[in-house]
Amino acid sequence: MTANYSVSVYIIAAVFWVAECIAFPIFIKAQWPKKCVKSFIWKMISASLFVGYGVFAFFAAKDAWGNKFLEPFAKDMVIGLCLGWLGDLLLHLTALTKNPGKVFTAASFVSGLVAFLVGHIFYVLAYIEGIKAVGGWGSKTIKTIIVEVAILLVAFVAVQLVVKLKLGPAVVPVALYAATISTMLVCAITLAIYAGKYSWLMSVVLAVGAVLFVVSDGTLVFCLFGDDRAKTSYKLKVVNLTTYFIGQMMLASTILLCGHVNLY
Repeated sequence: MTANYSVSVYIIAAVFWVAECIAFPIFIKAQWPKKCVKSFIWKMISASLFVGYGVFAFFAAKDAWGNKFLEPFAKDMVIGLCLGWLGDLLLHLTALTKNPGKVFTAASFVSGLVAFLVGHIFYVLAYIEGIKAVGGWGSKTIKTIIVEVAILLVAFVAVQLVVKLKLGPAVVPVALYAATISTMLVCAITLAIYAGKYSWLMSVVLAVGAVLFVVSDGTLVFCLFGDDRAKTSYKLKVVNLTTYFIGQMMLASTILLCGHVNLY
């Protein structure tokens, strides 16, 4: 069973995309050179748009809920998007006070990081459900995923040694986050490969969305722990935030697109 969407569904989806592409550039400009109440408002508007889009996609695809691929995948994806919204909120809380203090700033960062980490875990669960549904889950796939994640982590350590990022006490949570997002990326690519024969468009959107998310987090590491030039680079921040919001919107789009996956 697949979802047969009306023209209005595609129009509403386009409206979400247009609204997001208007909102997040305003946020980017508002948060530079430092966070403020205006940037907080626009960030939450931008985050609410990708969550709203994901929820809309979930209910728009309800006609395909009999498809074993859709429902568990879509539910976990929506939860992941909601946790991304929570992470955005927590990371930007310091914008609501002029003197947040070190403790509040640290708590805001760590809690936001945890929200995103758990969000990536739900993305991983969604991808595993998808891989199982299309018949790609097995010992060979599991071993391949483990090897590929290990390679990405080695690459992360190599970059950190070459660039000499100043992680300090954040080295453990950052390493844990790196392991989680590496797993998310590998599982997303794996699902994209296996699901390609059912919906090449969903596979491409999923893979690109996951890659953009990783690029966003990669640039964020440089923005937070790089040298002074990286920390004060407006262009790097634009790349960081643009890839993030576009990536989240593309991941939300997979919920709509997976309604076209027919396993029967």
